[in-house]
Amino acid sequence: MDLVTIAVELYALMPDEFTAARNAKAKELGAAGEKELARQVRALPKASAAAWLVNMLVSRRREETDQVLELGAALREAQEELDPGQLKELGRRRHQLLAAIVKEGRSLAGELGHPISAAIGDEAEQTLRAAMADADAAAAVASGRLVRSLTASGLEPVELDGAVAGPLPSVRSARTGRPAKSTRPKVVEEPVPAGKRRADRAERAEQRKAEEAARASQQARAELERAEKRVAKAEAEAEKAQHRLQDVAARREELAGELAELKARMRELDKEIAAADREADIAQAVKEEAEAGLGKLEAEAYRARKRLDQLG
Repeated sequence: MDLVTIAVELYALMPDEFTAARNAKAKELGAAGEKELARQVRALPKASAAAWLVNMLVSRRREETDQVLELGAALREAQEELDPGQLKELGRRRHQLLAAIVKEGRSLAGELGHPISAAIGDEAEQTLRAAMADADAAAAVASGRLVRSLTASGLEPVELDGAVAGPLPSVRSARTGRPAKSTRPKVVEEPVPAGKRRADRAERAEQRKAEEAARASQQARAELERAEKRVAKAEAEAEKAQHRLQDVAARREELAGELAELKARMRELDKEIAAADREADIAQAVKEEAEAGLGKLEAEAYRARKRLDQLG
């Protein structure tokens, strides 16, 4: 895996996932002995809010983004051919397409849980406008590795220093008539044949396809990782619930045993109470008989005292 592929994957993440994922990847590469690549990955900067939005459009709304970049290429070609009618029509389409994709970008940001302000939307539109005006800027946007916004200024090439993470895609098209900034002496560029332009476009299309595949692979891996985490969490919760169920079942069995003992004891107590009731009945009868006998004896004693008093 090279730096470009890694960067494409990282810049397709949510802003709050980027730093941890970047550091984890650098650590993984370092452990695998790829020290230089690990250093390069660790140095990747976090994208600005506008750059993140453009990367998300490239990653998740590729067809719409390609329409913008293709219209930009058509505009640059019309400028070379000095076709006023076509330039007017393409300019009108540019205005409509930029407004539509920025609206789509704001909607996408909301769906992803990272809504953006109007200022960020304007900055993203400015970046896409620069990509339409400059072939290298278009390649930078299409890379999905943008880290800052871009600005087009007149006929000057768009400044791309520090705009892209990793190596800068260099596809400066001779159709613009604007060479890239260089410290070398200026040379007169030969016109690029139409076949070469088509080959350049095909090469850029292949590069976009490769980067899109890398982003799709990264998204699939991220989704798989999230799914595996959810499965692991669910398994842990199920295991915890199983342990709880076992504990409850054991406690229920213990309580059932105690209840059985209590029922047995209640039966014994019922028997003891019945026996005590019988004994009480017998005692009551004896008591009543004794009381009756006592009454007779007391009557006899009374009569005996009375006779004694009469004789006395």
